[in-house]
Amino acid sequence: MLIKGSRRFGLASRLVALGALAALLVATIGGWALRQSVQTTLLKHFEQRLEERSERLLAGIFVLAGDDGMRWQGRSNDEFARIFSGWYWQLENAGQTQTSRSLWDSRLDTAQAHPVPGNPQLLQLVGPQAQRLMGLMRDIEVEGQSARLHVFGPADEIASELDRLDRILLFTQLGLIVSLLVTSILQVRLGLVPLHRLRDRLAAVRTGSAASVGNDYGPELAPVAQELDLVLARNARIVDRARGHAADLSHALKKPLSLLAADGELQQNPLLRQQVGAMTQLIDRHLARAGSGAGSVRQVAVGDCIDGLIGLMQRLHRERGLSWQLDVDRELHWRGEQTDFEEMLGNLLDNAGKWARSRVVVSARRQHDEVVIEIGDDGPGLSAGQIRETGVRGKRFDENVEGSGLGLAITADIAETYGGELSLDRSPLGGLQASLRLPG
Repeated sequence: MLIKGSRRFGLASRLVALGALAALLVATIGGWALRQSVQTTLLKHFEQRLEERSERLLAGIFVLAGDDGMRWQGRSNDEFARIFSGWYWQLENAGQTQTSRSLWDSRLDTAQAHPVPGNPQLLQLVGPQAQRLMGLMRDIEVEGQSARLHVFGPADEIASELDRLDRILLFTQLGLIVSLLVTSILQVRLGLVPLHRLRDRLAAVRTGSAASVGNDYGPELAPVAQELDLVLARNARIVDRARGHAADLSHALKKPLSLLAADGELQQNPLLRQQVGAMTQLIDRHLARAGSGAGSVRQVAVGDCIDGLIGLMQRLHRERGLSWQLDVDRELHWRGEQTDFEEMLGNLLDNAGKWARSRVVVSARRQHDEVVIEIGDDGPGLSAGQIRETGVRGKRFDENVEGSGLGLAITADIAETYGGELSLDRSPLGGLQASLRLPG
C-alpha cells in the first residue's frame, strides 16, 4: 500500500499530507488534554463551593432535647431560600427528611444520583424543574445521632463554561491546523527548491543547453548531482569509444573492399562488382553515421534545414521537373544534431524525388510534444504488403528488400536513436508517404 501511495502522490504531496496529519494529531490531542484539565479544574472548584456551603449548613444543624431527629435553623436569605434557585439541600435522618426552602414542596430523588465522570466525589441528578444538578453527600453525626446531608447546585454553570471552552478550542484548533498546514506547504516549497533546480538542470542537459548538472544544490543533493555528472561523463566516453570503434572498423574494411573492387573490374565480374559496391556504400554510410553528432542535442531550425535540402533536391532532380510544395511551420524547432536531421530528411526527400511523377509535398508541424514531418509523392508507391515487408514502425527496415534502400534504414536508425520513429503509408497523392516523428 505504501508503494502504491508513493506512486500516486508526489514527494511534496506526501510531505504536506504528513504535516497536516501531524498538525491534526497535535491539535486534537492537545485540545483534548486542555479540555480535560479545564474540566477537572472546574469540577474541583465547584466541589469546593459545595464543601463551603455544606460546612455552613452544618453550623445550623442541631438536635432538640428529647427529640429523635435533627433540625436545621440558619439564615433564610441565601441561595437556598430562593424558590427553585438551583441550589438545594436535603437532610435525611431517622426516616425524616428536611429540605431547603428552595425546593418548595419537592424532594430530591437522591437514590438516582450517580458519580460525575472525572470526579467521583461529585454526584449528578435531575432537579425538580428538570435542571441538571451536581452535589455532595456527607454522612454527619451530631450529638450521637447520624444523618445524611445532600447539597446540590446547578450544573449548567459548568456546562456553559465547557461549551464556551469547546468553541474556543475548536477555533484555536482550526487556526493551529491551518497555520501548520500553511507552514508545511511553505517548508516543502522552500525545501524542494534545490530538487527542482536539479530537475531543471537535468532537462537542460537533455535539451543540450548544458553539459553537466553542476553541484550548487546544498549538502544533501550535491553528492547526487556529482554522481549524475559522473554517469553522464561515463556514458559520453562510451559513446565516443563506440563511434571510434565503428569508424576504425569502417576504415579497416575499405581497403580490402577497394582491392576486391579492382580485382572484380579486372575479371569483368558484374555480380562481384555489384556486391562490392553495395558493401562499400554501406560502409561509407556507417562511417558518416559514426562521425555524426548522434546523441548531441541543440536547437535546429526545421524550416531553414528543409529549405536548404529542397534546394539541393531541386538541383539533383532538375531533369525530372518536379514540383516541390512546402507546408512548414517557420517557428518550428527540433532538439537534436543538425547533421542527423539533414541525413534523415535528405534520405526521405531523395527517395521521394526518385519515385515521384510530378509532385512532392512536404509538411512539418508540432503535434503535442513531437515534431512531425510528412513527405508524400504521387509516384507508384508501395502496396500494403510491400510496406509490411519494408519494415514496421519501431523496427529496423529490411535492407535487402528491393526499393527500400539504405536511406530508409539509416533514417529509421537515427530516428530511433532520438526516441522517434519512421512509418510508411499511402500518400493522399497516390504514392508513398513517409511520416517522421521526433521528440521535440
